[in-house]
Amino acid sequence: MKLVVCVIIDKEVDALLLVEQNLGRGYWFPFDEIKPGETRALTAKRITSKICPYDFELINVIKIRCSDLLPCLPSTQTYYLATKGRSMRGNASNLVNSIWMNVERMKTAIKNRELLGLEPFYLLKTILERQQANGWDDFVSGGQIFEEPILQFIDCKQPDPNNQLIASPQEQLMGSAKFNAKLQERVFKEFYSFTFPSEYMSFQAFTEAMDNKLSSIEKTKIQAYFRAFDAQQKSYLTYSDYLLGLAAMDPSTSHGGAPAEQRCRYIFRFYNIKNNGNMSIDEFRELHNDVQTLKAGKNNNDIPPSSEILSAFNSFNVQTNNQLQLTDFLNSVGQLKYRGTSVLFRLNTNVQDLLRMCKRYKDVKIDNQNDRSQSNSNYEIADHCVTLKKSGTLSQVESLRSMNRSDQLSTTTENALRNLPRSPSEEIFDRRTVATDIQDLLRFFEKRDQTKDALVWTPNTFINLAKNVVSLCKEVREIIRREPRCLKLSSPCYVLGDIHGNYQDLVCFEKSLWRATPLLSPASFLFLGDYVDRGIHGLEVIIYLLAAKYQCPKKVLLLRGNHEIRKVQQMFSFYKECLGKFGDTLGKEVWDGINSVFDVLPLAAVIDDKILCVHGGIPSPASCPGDFVSSVNDIIVPLSEPENESPLAWEIMWNDPFSIDTNTAAQLPIGANGGFFNNTRRSTGNYFTSEALMTFLEKNNFTHVIRAHEVQQVGFKVQLSGRLLTVFSSSHYCGGTNEAATVLVDAAKLRLIRLDTT
Repeated sequence: MKLVVCVIIDKEVDALLLVEQNLGRGYWFPFDEIKPGETRALTAKRITSKICPYDFELINVIKIRCSDLLPCLPSTQTYYLATKGRSMRGNASNLVNSIWMNVERMKTAIKNRELLGLEPFYLLKTILERQQANGWDDFVSGGQIFEEPILQFIDCKQPDPNNQLIASPQEQLMGSAKFNAKLQERVFKEFYSFTFPSEYMSFQAFTEAMDNKLSSIEKTKIQAYFRAFDAQQKSYLTYSDYLLGLAAMDPSTSHGGAPAEQRCRYIFRFYNIKNNGNMSIDEFRELHNDVQTLKAGKNNNDIPPSSEILSAFNSFNVQTNNQLQLTDFLNSVGQLKYRGTSVLFRLNTNVQDLLRMCKRYKDVKIDNQNDRSQSNSNYEIADHCVTLKKSGTLSQVESLRSMNRSDQLSTTTENALRNLPRSPSEEIFDRRTVATDIQDLLRFFEKRDQTKDALVWTPNTFINLAKNVVSLCKEVREIIRREPRCLKLSSPCYVLGDIHGNYQDLVCFEKSLWRATPLLSPASFLFLGDYVDRGIHGLEVIIYLLAAKYQCPKKVLLLRGNHEIRKVQQMFSFYKECLGKFGDTLGKEVWDGINSVFDVLPLAAVIDDKILCVHGGIPSPASCPGDFVSSVNDIIVPLSEPENESPLAWEIMWNDPFSIDTNTAAQLPIGANGGFFNNTRRSTGNYFTSEALMTFLEKNNFTHVIRAHEVQQVGFKVQLSGRLLTVFSSSHYCGGTNEAATVLVDAAKLRLIRLDTT
């Protein structure tokens, strides 16, 4: 396989153009495979012209990486350096999900796990160093171009208690786990199949690779596993990091001598949430609980008393700062002063039986946003048959593997199924997760029976509900924080406005639009924010949407509204709602968990490159002087206080259109700055005029704006010369008589759909 990777640099700001790879895998260089009859230079021009159609210059090849000697699919990656010309200033890249990153922005991206791999960061630093030394005219002479990497094996040496110096700790770990050269090759193949074309493993790739190795409960701790593997604290794993981590987890690895010390280092990082080499008593409590739980015959509900935990903690000779240091932990475990750690950080099956290739890599489907068309997609039969009731609800889901094969499958098909790997649909339909637990609780909440009315909780459900909500928030937060601040979507797509705690209407939309599950709809579902406050079921609305997001992350998209802000919720009802349902302590924990998700929500979405969707309105030139999409994608993550941290985000969430239907002409001040002026009705944000909207649309090559933020009597309103749609999806808002509506973006039409809630 021959690939061309384009390294596009803006010499004026020392920044690289990176492209979001498919399936939300993170930002990386734009790349593609060389087509028949093309030279490498022509391929580079083809790739670059799609992203930079106005002006670019290919400088030269800066690196050729040949992987023929690696135990994976042979490939040659040719890195071409291209520069952005002056005539592109003020023009957006042709690809919506792209971003310019300088060194400092990449450091932030690494911390937030936004990159596919670390190559852009290291390559940009190298480019800038060589440019300073040689200048752009003689750039290539500053370094070696050709790379031919080989797999560096770690010797597999058996531990020798009489002579610890004959082998390094890593070599003894390999020996104890029986990771010989052949098995190390297999681990490398698995590693590279999940990271391709990068040589670094991101958190998402790690999650995918570990999916078949961990139990459902263990998967809820995937952050801790990644932290343990990431010994260098780089937020990305190398092959060696992955190899050594698997060896430490292998059930055959000894828990004595040098291998035990290596394993204990992983165990310490696993429970040391702050990852600072000092374990608090709360962190140790989790470790001690797991030791007791995993011991044979111990009941999961038998939580050790606090006195036992404190005694065990103090046995490590904890210093005055009440923190357990790594060296003290290693010494005490090594001297058997603290026992039981051998059961921690273990796989249930030997690594050699769990290794597999990523399906993306096996099919050699280049995961490239630049040149993807439906006509080139390889279709396959889904792994499940879904049965629907006449009402449209989901009745039964059956795996083809478990159905009566004599009736549904031919003999050749049955044989073929045996060799198929588990697919994502099996994980969605078969697996019990915190999201399915939340959904079960919500169905109980909805129904009326002999013990309760509909839409009422029973007192004994709140503790379990709170625990599930907090766990769900942690999971969904990691899913959402990997999304760009401005989403790129394709039609068909339903767009829904404010819900404001109206759970009944949300269920009505479910019955009308995604009765079985969003997964079985050809459309995606975009919610524009304001999920909580005003209505009495803000909690139920948001956990419904977060559970749906967890199950269908590419189908359910959530934007941030002006009520997804802590201060606003404290002024209105959601903060009090959480405390009223769960009590002060548990309610505050639930409220904080939900708001931690709000802090990372995207702020805008673009459908088919033409339809901009936001909660409030378009921003003023003062807060967004450049390209809208790039500016939004540059907003920091997380964003806890948007009013102070991002004027751009604040305006997107708060701005309103100025219309003579809702405002008097006298309110329009003479000489309004670019068609924007203070929003006196809300005492924050701005109004924007029809002229301001047209200027904004033309500048960013959009045709329409869909927004929410204002109640409408019939659920929607077409405004500003037909170029702006306001949609509101909560009927009887604050006791009123308004209706609810949604917008369907499909087949070059914006179709308005009203919901009959009578």
